[in-house]
Amino acid sequence: LMNMPQLPLSLTPPRRKRLDNFVAGANGPLVSSLRHGLEERGWVLLSGPEGSGKSHLALGLLAEWSAGQRRACYVPCRERGAAELLESGDAELAVVEDIEALAGRSNAELGLFNALNRWRAARTAVLMTGSGATPFDLPDLVSRVSQAARLTLKPLDDEGLSRLIGQLIADFHVVPGRGLVEYLMRHGPRSAGSLAELFERISRRAQAERRVVSVPLVRDALKNGA
Repeated sequence: LMNMPQLPLSLTPPRRKRLDNFVAGANGPLVSSLRHGLEERGWVLLSGPEGSGKSHLALGLLAEWSAGQRRACYVPCRERGAAELLESGDAELAVVEDIEALAGRSNAELGLFNALNRWRAARTAVLMTGSGATPFDLPDLVSRVSQAARLTLKPLDDEGLSRLIGQLIADFHVVPGRGLVEYLMRHGPRSAGSLAELFERISRRAQAERRVVSVPLVRDALKNGA
C-alpha cells in the first residue's frame, strides 16, 4: 500500500456530453437542422470524420429528449449486445451510433432493418451516426438507411478550436498555465474527440500531482501519450 501513488482528494466527475457544451463552430446550422428534423420525427444519418463530434452531439440530443420525459433508446453498435438492444421496446427517439459496425453480420443487419421498419411504423425519430458509408450486404437495409437525411459535420476552424479548448478547460475544472491555449492551437490535435481525450488524461494527472495544466505537462502528454 505504501508504494501506491497518492490519490487526489477529489476527482472531477467524467465530462458530460451535452448540447450546452458542444462547440458547433461552422456546424451551427447543421445542429439546428438536426434538432428540427428529429422533432418532426424524421430520420437523420449524421456523418463526419473520426473525432468530429458525432457521438457528443448524439448523446447530447439523447440527454435532451430524456430530460423532457420522452422515451429514448440508445444503441452503440460497436459494443457487444447491440443486436439485442435493437429488439428493445418502442421509443420516441432512437439513437444508433456507428451503424457500419453492424456490416457483414447478417443477423445484426437484419436486426437494424427490422428495427427501422418498426420505428417507421411508430413514427419514431431516428438518429444514426457513422462515416457516411453504407457497406451492408442486405440491399433492403442499404435502401432503408438511404431514406435518412444526411448531415455531415465539418471540422472546427481555428476560432472553433480555440472556443473548444476554453470549453474543455471549464468542463474539466483545470487551471490553465500561461500560454496553454496558444500551445495547443499550434501543437495539439485538431479533432474535437482527440482534444477531449487529451484533456481527460492531463486533467487526471494535474489533479493527482496538484498542479496547473502547464505547457510542459501538455508537451509531455503529447510526447508520451499519457
